[in-house]
Amino acid sequence: MLEQYRIADFLEWYEEKKLKLNPDFQRGSVWTPPARNFLIDTILRDLPIPKIYLRTVVDIQTKTSIREVVDGQQRLRTIIDFAQDKFTLSKRAEEFYGLKYSTLSSDYQEAFLSYPIAVDQLLNATDDEVLEVFARLNSYSVQLNSPEKRHARFQGEFKWSIRRTSVKWKILWDKYGIITVRQRVRMLDDSLVSEMYGVLLEGVTDGGQTKIDSLYRKYDSTFEKDCETIRNVDKVLSFIVENFADYIIETPLLNAPHFLMLFAAVAHALIGIPQGSLKTLPDASEIPLLDIEVSRENLLKLASIIESDQEPDDLIEFWGASKSSTQRISSRKFRFPIFYKALLPTPI
Repeated sequence: MLEQYRIADFLEWYEEKKLKLNPDFQRGSVWTPPARNFLIDTILRDLPIPKIYLRTVVDIQTKTSIREVVDGQQRLRTIIDFAQDKFTLSKRAEEFYGLKYSTLSSDYQEAFLSYPIAVDQLLNATDDEVLEVFARLNSYSVQLNSPEKRHARFQGEFKWSIRRTSVKWKILWDKYGIITVRQRVRMLDDSLVSEMYGVLLEGVTDGGQTKIDSLYRKYDSTFEKDCETIRNVDKVLSFIVENFADYIIETPLLNAPHFLMLFAAVAHALIGIPQGSLKTLPDASEIPLLDIEVSRENLLKLASIIESDQEPDDLIEFWGASKSSTQRISSRKFRFPIFYKALLPTPI
């Protein structure tokens, strides 16, 4: 039975000992401080959180109800702790930084207490019935993919910078369709943006989810907000959108694997990137991006080669690499130099 209750209701039940947070089938309190901070920030911004599952046991003798938390213990424990001033919001909460419940404005306190939480109640259900419900729910659930697992596991500045960049540059997804709406639901926009960060930090290397995982492990705890890498990502994307995106729209260059190599080429032309897994970086004897019109024509030629099913007369290695696994360095080592060459003031 689906209902809605306010946070104030949960706090009242807890004070009256009518809410049990730790039945046998629940885990202990394991959420990290960043995860707790993010939940309260979400509530204060009046954004939705997942629903809670309760087993409600009605005692007909005492005419009272006891609610056991079947799923959602960590969320409710965080909400109760915040209401009891047991932790302070971190910098991640931005304008709420340094605040506890007691130091929120009265308007925000009221909004917090009035925040509605969706609840599925399992009335007088046995343990077996509860387990059966969750077995059926889990049988229809979608397994988390790699980007979703990373978003759950990592809570440092590297992850949040990538998320902010994904949101800031939504024109890439909304207008140019580099990542589809369905892919964005599964956070594949974050995957592509993280590879852009990787290009600036480590150069052109092997790609794929395993490599992205290693980037998160390496930088998540040491990355700094508003650092040069973030500014350089914005600089490169601004240049591409202003000078190339409308000219290559509806071409394969706006497919994620090829766009990443275009990003890498423009990044090297504008600011330089590390050598990465390449034996050498392109020769700098010619200055790139001197003639944008020539570069546009060159990029359109690359697009036509990628689209072609027949082996071209020239750039055969580029054509073959574009047909193979585009995540591997064995493909990227051929494609990246050609993308960079397309930015030179000479027709290819």
